Formats: sequence, C-alpha cells, structure tokens
Amino acid sequence: MLECPFEFAISDYPLASASLYNVGGPAKLALFPRNRAEVEAAYHWIREQNEPVIVLGGGSNVLIADEGFPGIVLFTTHLTEIRELEDGRFWVDGGVVLDDVVHHIIVKNNFHGAGGLTGIPGTVGGAIYMNAGTVNGSVCQLMESVDVAKSTGTETIPMEDSLYSYRGQTFCPPNGLILGGLFAFAPSDEDQRSIYEHYIERRKQTQPQGYCCGSVFKNPEGNHSGKLIESCGLKGTRSGGAVISDLHANFIVNDQNASCSDIVSLIELCKQTVKDAHGVDLEEEVKIFGGPVSREFA
Repeated sequence: MLECPFEFAISDYPLASASLYNVGGPAKLALFPRNRAEVEAAYHWIREQNEPVIVLGGGSNVLIADEGFPGIVLFTTHLTEIRELEDGRFWVDGGVVLDDVVHHIIVKNNFHGAGGLTGIPGTVGGAIYMNAGTVNGSVCQLMESVDVAKSTGTETIPMEDSLYSYRGQTFCPPNGLILGGLFAFAPSDEDQRSIYEHYIERRKQTQPQGYCCGSVFKNPEGNHSGKLIESCGLKGTRSGGAVISDLHANFIVNDQNASCSDIVSLIELCKQTVKDAHGVDLEEEVKIFGGPVSREFA
C-alpha cells in the first residue's frame, strides 16, 4: 500500500471511464488535486516516489491496459481557470476542455483558429503536450507561452516555432507536467462560427461516434494513415469487441464491450499489414499505458 499525504487521493481507482475508449483496469493510486497549488505539490511528491506515473485530462488519446496501471495517475480535470487578459490574450488552465476554448473564446470573439482546433477531443494540457491540431493548424501556433512543472521547479516557457512539430514538442519532457498556457489570439476576417459549424458537421459525417480515442495513428509524411489502412481492405475488421471503423479506417471503435487487448490486436494488424503492403511504418498517436502492452510512461 502506497502511503500518500493527500486527501484528494483514491486507491485502486477504476480508469475505464477516465478514457474515451472506456476500457482498462484500475490505477494503483489516483490523485485529483483541486487547484494549481495542489497540482504542483502532488507533482513534486510523485517525483519522489519510485512509481510509474501518467497524467490524465480528458483521456482522449490514451488506452489503459486490461490489468490497469501499476502506478500513480495524476488527474488535471480540476484545473479549469480561463482568465481573459488584454489584446486577445487568455490564460487557460491545462484541465480546460479544448472545445470550450474553441467555442467560448475563438468563436465568441471571432479569433483566428477554429479551423485548426474544432472537434479535437480532450483538454488543453493534453493538446499542448501533443501539439494537437488538424491540417489547418495546431494548438502551439496559437500560444504565447506555456507553464511546465519540472523536477527543477515550474518554468514559463515562451513559445517558439522551433519548440514544436507535427504532433509533438520539445518544451515539456516526458516526466514534466503542463499546468496551462497563455494563448494569443488574432482577429479573423472570416466568420469563425461558420468555420466551426462546418468542421463539426464534417466530423460527424466522416468520423465514427462512440467509444474511440480519435485518430489511432499519426499521418506519415505525404500520406494519410486512414487511406493506407483502407487500401489494405481492413475497414470493418473486428477483434472481439473492437472494430476498425467502416467510416474512417484510422479509427478503432469499442462498440461491443472491447478489451484493451482487442484494440491492441487491431493496432498491430494495421501496422503489420500496411508495412507489408506499402513499406510504411505507422506510428501510434494513441498512448498505451499499463500491463504487458505498455508503450510509454509519461
């Protein structure tokens, strides 16, 4: 039993409902800090423990093993402050739902950016960590700075183009924690509400609903993972309760009480089949945590 000094700690916390896949076993310990001071205190306590750690917000890009996660899960869901400053600048906590930024800041004020961020699930912290976006732009392009908790303390890092790339960044290490960021928006000459509604409707028509993490694989340079998987005839392929979507092949859906193992088997099938057919190595966008199938610990 891990001794924990925080009243916001829960042992053996079930994680399935904490991810959009709705699969996975329990965490050894879950922490739900209620404000920034508690988040920073929890982070530095975690750094002193000899335990694997992951950070969860909206759970949009994660897959939890059936065995659960044998360590500490730090939830940022109570970090929800949005503070308007001046000249189109907004401080946004890491636990804020990204769609709230799009709908209540970008669209409301007709700032540029709806095309890049509309319809992306999850929270701001996770979006910054992976530089989430679309072909129309990404979250880091709209930021002035980001606050990152590290072992040496909390740093405010000015955003520069050299610090981020396609679905990645270098300013937050794997064992760091994004607390939030300062967005700097610019007025747009286009109607951002129309753009928002267009992409919401387009996603409804082209992407499956239900329990899924979003895109499973990053797009290879100059190509699209969904098209590569579809060209191999894998749409509709099933493993247990999981299926490769008939609507978009880069989505794997838990539609019949799937296990993590069901989903992982389809991930491996896609990777091997595309490699054999096209010589392309697909790289997962989804992060897999816990058990024998673990890919990465944050």
